[in-house]
Amino acid sequence: MSDTSAGDGSARAASEDDERIAVPIQATGYLRLRMPAEPRDGPAPVLIAVHGYRQPSQRMLDYAVSVAPAGTIVVAPEGPSAFYGPRRSKDTPGRRIDYGWIADPRRPDAEARNRDLIGRALEQAALRQEIDPARTWLLGFSQGVGVAMDFFVHNPNAVAGLVGLAGGVPAHGRTDLAVLAGRPILWVTGTGDLAYPPAYEDALIEDLRRAKVALDAVDLEEAHDLLDPAAGAVRAWLAAHDAAGP
Repeated sequence: MSDTSAGDGSARAASEDDERIAVPIQATGYLRLRMPAEPRDGPAPVLIAVHGYRQPSQRMLDYAVSVAPAGTIVVAPEGPSAFYGPRRSKDTPGRRIDYGWIADPRRPDAEARNRDLIGRALEQAALRQEIDPARTWLLGFSQGVGVAMDFFVHNPNAVAGLVGLAGGVPAHGRTDLAVLAGRPILWVTGTGDLAYPPAYEDALIEDLRRAKVALDAVDLEEAHDLLDPAAGAVRAWLAAHDAAGP
């Protein structure tokens, strides 16, 4: 019996034109949640911490706990896009698993999935204690800023405002910013940030001002990893808005 599967290349050529079909599948998302040591009476404030590209969700959870007002439930969803990170040292075999949020070219699917995961994070907080939407905040770092902003634009009544740290919003995500008019946003940038450089941030801040959000912009003499240097400003901003209430 002769093998005719390889020779004229017809099978390979046909595969290049095969139809690409989208099918819905069910997946499981993950998050980390920290209840306050001393819960408040009545509805609780919530801080949703959205990590950056390759940043562990545990790191973002710990950071959010350190800046959140007392009595706040902190939730840190884990980016659903998992991939192998750099190889470990020769003394530590294997490779680390890293996480992210966006998977081009399937951006609309990824964004819908991310919004669903953040919504489920809010649901998990509400299962543990009644939550206060007027004191519920999004906190994003780097890639997580755009993810948090996308959720905010699509769910403006679910949270009160947003803290963006060294991040951006893609051009297609800026067209609906006007739905957030009057909503409080703290935007922290770094003069030495190479991932989101000052010229990019200046243009984005102008877009936010045109959308008439209640913007507080802070520019630090820092590079991209400005979480710790920004902690004092973030803590004070959240505390002031928590005290002001609805």
